[in-house]
Amino acid sequence: LEHAIGYGGQIRGSLKFHPNNRDIVYTAGGCVVIADMSDPHNQVFLRGHDDDITCMTLSPSGRYIASGQKGDNADVIVWDFDEKRLLYRLQSHDTGIACVSFSHDEKLLLSVGCNLDNRLFVWDMASGLMTGQSAAVEKTDSQDIRCAVFGGYLKDIKRRDTQNYMFITAGQRCMRLWALDPHTGAWVHQGDGLTTLSHVRDYTCISFSPDKKYVFVGSTTGDVTVFDTKAKAMADSKQVCKGGVDSILVLDGREEGTYS
Repeated sequence: LEHAIGYGGQIRGSLKFHPNNRDIVYTAGGCVVIADMSDPHNQVFLRGHDDDITCMTLSPSGRYIASGQKGDNADVIVWDFDEKRLLYRLQSHDTGIACVSFSHDEKLLLSVGCNLDNRLFVWDMASGLMTGQSAAVEKTDSQDIRCAVFGGYLKDIKRRDTQNYMFITAGQRCMRLWALDPHTGAWVHQGDGLTTLSHVRDYTCISFSPDKKYVFVGSTTGDVTVFDTKAKAMADSKQVCKGGVDSILVLDGREEGTYS
């Protein structure tokens, strides 16, 4: 591969605008492409996968890229953006990777396997070693994780940060909250189900509110569901489109406690 023209768009979340305000990062088959928006001939191809990439993400500062693939060697690769090189190859999954996500401080990486793999790992970015692991869902015949995102530190009863990292996984008829102490590898919350009552959806994308009090989740039915992270329960739901919701960006609203 010498030059890439266009972008397929079949993989949700696989096109990212880099924080340097100059480059875009996207997937093309088994390659990660870094392209200069000001120079169409300036492209870098990160090669390391031996099958199609199924998910990709950037760390908040753009320092790292993480990509996962399908196939027998269902590896997650962490790339150093500045040096354009493979930093870690994480080889604990089988069959395929559903999603990857970096923590807000870039110290941790979450990787979630596809339904047949049904494993979830948290990795230490200082060493490339595993710091937490679990089954991703309880019922693989009726649940399937499709998206995951970190939500900063878990809050205590007085809304103060603890040392535990919080994240949400969502997918086919499931919403789960997790919290991990990365120093001990102990789960504070291990896939606690969020209460939805009769509101059952296949979720596609997740975004936390800036204060981490709420999580907004899109679905295949075109609505956005709001969950209260403290109560671990659904707070609201709004229909926003006729088709499915593919991505969500949550911003502070004009009034305190509101979001747009």
